[in-house]
Amino acid sequence: MALDPLDRATHAARDEPIDRWPEVSASIMSGVRSLGTPATPILVHTDSHATPDPGSTDGSRTFVSSRVVVAALRRLLQRDATHAPAGIELRTDGDRLAAVELRLVGAYGVDLVALASAVRDDVLVEVTALVGADPGFTTADVAIEFVDVVEGDPNLV
Repeated sequence: MALDPLDRATHAARDEPIDRWPEVSASIMSGVRSLGTPATPILVHTDSHATPDPGSTDGSRTFVSSRVVVAALRRLLQRDATHAPAGIELRTDGDRLAAVELRLVGAYGVDLVALASAVRDDVLVEVTALVGADPGFTTADVAIEFVDVVEGDPNLV
């Protein structure tokens, strides 16, 4: 009885000694790890350290992962039927959040200028809830680009 190529490969793999497994495993794990978006630590601003000194030894500093911020912004941007996120990018300056760049899909018939203004305000509130009030981060640091306009709810289209 002839075996198909998959069966032959399975049998060959089972019969092969496993002495190279650490090399194979490391190669596979390296590939898997490269699939994820690298996270950037973003400094959380508190009242006691409104302008933290990086060389300070008088206390600890708290950071939040950029993945957490992006996930929260994605949830925020998916809650209304007027728009949906097509892309979210964070720009940092050192360990401080410097800008948020949003690519949105808007719903047909919505005033996009007014929507962009409302989204900027919502993003500022969300970012402030996550990383604290940074006096250097304002709605001017939230860039919005509408990449498409669709009929109906952009979250479903």
